[in-house]
Amino acid sequence: MKTQVKPEMGYLETCLFVEEEIRRRGGSPAFPTGIGVNHVTAHYAPQDDDMSVFKESDLIKIDFGVHIDGYVTDTAVSITFNPDYRLLLEATERALGAAIETARREMRTGEIGREIYREAIRFGFKTITNLTGHTLDRYVVHAGKSIPNLYVPGTQSLSKGDVFAIEPFITDGSAAGYVVDSPSETIFSLVARKKTGVADLDKFADRIWDERKTLPFTPRWYSKELGRGKVNDILRQLMKRHIMRSYPTLVEASGSPVAQFEHTMAIDEGGLVVLT
Repeated sequence: MKTQVKPEMGYLETCLFVEEEIRRRGGSPAFPTGIGVNHVTAHYAPQDDDMSVFKESDLIKIDFGVHIDGYVTDTAVSITFNPDYRLLLEATERALGAAIETARREMRTGEIGREIYREAIRFGFKTITNLTGHTLDRYVVHAGKSIPNLYVPGTQSLSKGDVFAIEPFITDGSAAGYVVDSPSETIFSLVARKKTGVADLDKFADRIWDERKTLPFTPRWYSKELGRGKVNDILRQLMKRHIMRSYPTLVEASGSPVAQFEHTMAIDEGGLVVLT
């Protein structure tokens, strides 16, 4: 992605490239490719009518994952053409490196967060306090353990067999340092399997289970076949019945730009293995 993304490249074009490349290499998208530009931090998946393009001034985050038979990896990269953001990107990438060097079996996840936080403030930045890394499980992107981006006492420890993603989110030192929901909702997942008695709703929910289980998806993947209006209506009705859930797009509360780098890793007999 570092070599592919250029100014004037479209958000949607970027997502299609990532997802097609994942399939070409033998995997499937673990979740919709996320595009976060400047203060838009997470959970934005462009739809078919998105005409937005990257600008020279932008800080761009591309968050994507791969699954094979439900086994998931999650990774992200930040890209910029704007020299004003290069130090922020360097600090974020260094924070991820420091966290990876620290992570080991029986370590509490809050200690990893301490290293991320230290690296951020060393450069004069701050971490996003309400976003975390996470363990992964089969067909589950966010499993039981969280890996904070600052020191938190009393957290769980990593264990042999854990697969987890570390993802520093770092922003300006003067920023609010946390994210809030925006009205945009472009990512969804199945949370319950129960019949509604409405043919269209049950057929769509069954299809999601067959194709995705509980992995997230985006309406774009189905709107060409079914029509965007119909997909959106089905999703509204399924959410009302608590069969589907949405993931609102997250934005930095004060409008400050956010950088993100992420790797997935595992702890096995020999120690830490970086998978992405």
